[in-house]
Amino acid sequence: MSIIRQLSQKISHTFAVPDLRNSATVVRLLIIVISSLLLLPLISESPLGYAEEIQRHLPWIALVVILVLVKAFFINSFLPSLYRSKHAFFISYFANTGIFLFVDCVILDNCLHPETFVQHFGLFNIFMLGFMFTEASRINSLAPSISEARLSALTARIRPHFLFNSLNAAISLIRLRPYDAEVLLENLANLFRAQLRDGSQSSTLGQEIEWAQEYIAIEQIRMGHVRVQVMWQHQAPDDAETPHLLLQPLLENAVFHGVESTHRPGMITVWTKLNKSSIYIRIENPYTPPESGENLKPHKGNSMALRNLKERLALMYDNDAKIQSRELDGVFRVDIRLPYRKKNSDVNRLFGG
Repeated sequence: MSIIRQLSQKISHTFAVPDLRNSATVVRLLIIVISSLLLLPLISESPLGYAEEIQRHLPWIALVVILVLVKAFFINSFLPSLYRSKHAFFISYFANTGIFLFVDCVILDNCLHPETFVQHFGLFNIFMLGFMFTEASRINSLAPSISEARLSALTARIRPHFLFNSLNAAISLIRLRPYDAEVLLENLANLFRAQLRDGSQSSTLGQEIEWAQEYIAIEQIRMGHVRVQVMWQHQAPDDAETPHLLLQPLLENAVFHGVESTHRPGMITVWTKLNKSSIYIRIENPYTPPESGENLKPHKGNSMALRNLKERLALMYDNDAKIQSRELDGVFRVDIRLPYRKKNSDVNRLFGG
């Protein structure tokens, strides 16, 4: 059993199931299919001409690709956890092979011509395994960002000054305001529990909002509700899948750079909205330039959390997600766009994802 398990892990590391929820992956698939179709007559020894050779392969290739995309649509809609299952490669391989056999044998009757069937089956496997290998290579090339995300969960996202200040605030509140001290410590414990989870896991937007509110509650107890003000405009579905710890590090930046750096009260705005098939998130906070005399604690910037999040978005969603930041008229703004995907934890547990 251990040999089978090791073999399965090796295969899963070498061949990755393409996530056809990503438009960039679909585009790559179509480009490779069209390029292969156009190059195939040039390397074959068929007596047919270039155009005739393309016409000979076009029907089965087009039908297989269309049905594979249709299969991916239904899996994305009803069983998204199959992409994260430890048996994802085998499920995908046999499902796609079944589609090929249906097209080549049932629709086109090529099983009656063994030479044609063997040629098609060989080309199908070369293409499918080659595409899965290139997807695995692309994902593995991004693996350092996973390690960085995990390390950041223990270092960058909860800064030492925030931990020490929160604990000192709790100590000072124990006698005079025991209830506030209890709430602060409970929120701090929840945040640490969330931060210590695997940084490559996904979460839900509702959970991210809850963690962000717990963090803001800590800062409001520590610094005062008047100084730390937050306007929540949450209009997106709570079940939307997001990267783990999407909001809290950005809100920590907003407090650290936008409020704590001055003596003035600061208003932070958190806005979420669903538009068609995308989730839009915007975070705004006051911005005081480091060279300004009003900035009591000049810092280099907000790049660490933003860079980390950008890498994780690229890993999870490829080009379907986007993050932008800019400073304008005393306001620092972060805009995030994510594809709307429902997170189904029950199905995920069922299939061991």
